Amino acid sequence: MAEPDEKNLELLSVEEAAAYLKFSTAFLYKLCKENKIPHVNYGRHIIFRKTDLYNWLGSMVTYSEEKLEA
Repeated sequence: MAEPDEKNLELLSVEEAAAYLKFSTAFLYKLCKENKIPHVNYGRHIIFRKTDLYNWLGSMVTYSEEKLEA
């Protein structure tokens, strides 16, 4: 098995993830409660892998019809 890339293991707190995504912490907690964003509950803490957040954002991209027809 390959060694995990240190960049892929970067963990973020709720505050750090909110800053990275430019969301409020309240909105981020709401997304976690509704299981709409990848996260890990570790005891009373919520943590995020930065690569999971990046991939999650990428999966949310939508294009206008003009862009699709081009």
